Amino acid sequence: MSTRRTGGRQPPSMQSPSADDQQQVVDATVARVVENIATNLRAMVPEHAIRRLIELEFRAAVRALPLQDSPPPRPDPQPSSAPAADRITYRVTEAAKLLGISTSKVWGLLGEGRLPARKMDGVTLIRRVDLEAFIDTLPAFRGGPQNG
Repeated sequence: MSTRRTGGRQPPSMQSPSADDQQQVVDATVARVVENIATNLRAMVPEHAIRRLIELEFRAAVRALPLQDSPPPRPDPQPSSAPAADRITYRVTEAAKLLGISTSKVWGLLGEGRLPARKMDGVTLIRRVDLEAFIDTLPAFRGGPQNG
């Protein structure tokens, strides 16, 4: 078996992937995940849940990529009155802000059973997937002037 000199460079299998290689891995992973999920679950799972699964798979693929250079640390974000979109549950006031409606309207939707919620230690929690599912049930707006 002969050994070949690489001029001080690591063999391709040992080098860190370039940004293009990383993007290709992410793109291939996303395409694979989308195809698998769409094929196997389309009839059984609502679209918003499929989107969430794709998002989770995508994040896992990105996290699995080795980073050549770590980006500089981001400064801590300033506290905001807007609820974080990456949480899995929201209180009624936060859900109202996300939906752009009043808290009394959210309580009404909960009372009508149109928007499901959970209780924990006396706190009403609304899951993000339930908010998305509720939005998906609303009729599409076609635009144009409104009468009234």
